[in-house]
Amino acid sequence: MERVTNFLLNEIKLSTEDIIIIGVSFGPDSMCLLDILNKIKENINFKIVCAHINHNIRKASYKEEESLKKYCVEKKLIFETMTIEKYSDDNFHNEARNIRYDFFKELARKYKANYIVTGHHGDDLIETILMRIVRGSTLSGYAGFKQVINLGEYKLIRPLITMTKADILKYNKINNVPYAVDASNKNNNYTRNRYRKNILPFLKKEEALVHEKFLKFSETLSFYDDHIKKETNNYILKVLKSNKLDIKKFNSLDFIWQKNIINNILKKFYQDDLIFINDKHTNLILDIINSNKSNTYIYLPNNVLVSKSYN
Repeated sequence: MERVTNFLLNEIKLSTEDIIIIGVSFGPDSMCLLDILNKIKENINFKIVCAHINHNIRKASYKEEESLKKYCVEKKLIFETMTIEKYSDDNFHNEARNIRYDFFKELARKYKANYIVTGHHGDDLIETILMRIVRGSTLSGYAGFKQVINLGEYKLIRPLITMTKADILKYNKINNVPYAVDASNKNNNYTRNRYRKNILPFLKKEEALVHEKFLKFSETLSFYDDHIKKETNNYILKVLKSNKLDIKKFNSLDFIWQKNIINNILKKFYQDDLIFINDKHTNLILDIINSNKSNTYIYLPNNVLVSKSYN
């Protein structure tokens, strides 16, 4: 994991003043990252806050929480946990993700942290990109997720994005890193598990370094997406006022900017619920705008109303 260590030391430049919130499930990925950070901490005495979510779905969850707590006590790390008592959303994974990141952000404010780090790795990136291509998404969606995201007061970092699952398991074995395996990861009812089981092995057989190719693909899309977003925001200032779109000004723009303006507006509306939105919804809004009907409307997911009234 020298590449990960070099990234944290030479690119992120961790120092003694830093406070890091790390999301840890007690699975192999997050425990690998926690072990790497703890080893770096031996030479650079920054503060690590271990943030754990008990999803309250499996019986093993409480045993894993206790094992992680014991590990943190032994390593003299701050341990923070929360239990999700019940879920209101039919999409369990989406709601759990939102709760998880809200918890991380809450801890970042509490401890005045510089960084939130998670154990997402290269295989996760491949799965995410492929699922979004099949389902349909936006340019930023097709890029998967970034290694570093600046969120203002702190940065969200995914140091393991250059590593594969095999790299992580090898590291854990060599370094005797404790972890537990979530049995639900083998459940084919979950889309990601089917991609992991059926598609990733084929891709890796075709190209051993396929994760590097997907990372390059992701970085390239993100580069162009960032530029397009900057230009799109400039156009939005001209055509959108108080959530009302000036259709005459909007229609004077090239189609690429029209489409990106709608995508940008939807992203701001949906934020963490962006999973419910894809290219189909953007096209529905464009159809309304270009319709001969002066008064019409549609409802998007989460009961979001889009209406047209003359201009």
